[in-house]
Amino acid sequence: MEKKKYLVPRDMSVGQFIHILSLRLRLSPGKALFVFVKNTLPQTATLMDSLYESFKEDDGFLYMCYSSEKTFGCATKQITQV
Repeated sequence: MEKKKYLVPRDMSVGQFIHILSLRLRLSPGKALFVFVKNTLPQTATLMDSLYESFKEDDGFLYMCYSSEKTFGCATKQITQV
């Protein structure tokens, strides 16, 4: 993936973000994508603002991992969101 940092609207849902990420990764339609924040799987209806306020790091960033498998942990790829 070409970008590792994303600036997203505060009112975007996690589900919308996953959809955009899936498009950028060019995943096949039947392939699932999961995002994790501090080893938790956020609900797709959660707004990014709520996720940011709950899980932001001291540096002001929200760190998320993504995987095509529902395995907990961040041993795969990472993305960053402001």
